[in-house]
Amino acid sequence: MAMQPISPVAVAVTAHWRTGAPTAVAFEGISRKVTQVLALRREYGVFSASEGPRTLWEIETEDAALVLSFSRRTGAWSIQAFDDAWATLPFATGVMETEPVLAHA
Repeated sequence: MAMQPISPVAVAVTAHWRTGAPTAVAFEGISRKVTQVLALRREYGVFSASEGPRTLWEIETEDAALVLSFSRRTGAWSIQAFDDAWATLPFATGVMETEPVLAHA
């Protein structure tokens, strides 16, 4: 399945207390448990001044894969991309054509 970059959508994320890895994602009453972290990218020097440094997590849930972003300046989590399995969810209407957000090494 292909990842579809979208305009960032704010979500509620529960993270592990020690590692900071996401353990659950919730959006408008939809909650999914994180089953696997597929990739991690920390961006320290590639960001706009208003956003600050961020960390990208490519995760797999029970039924889909997502790319989550954690902004260190604001402490906010957002969905940056998702796979085709979540195409029917409300945030999927913000789909835009951009370069891939996170690619496996």
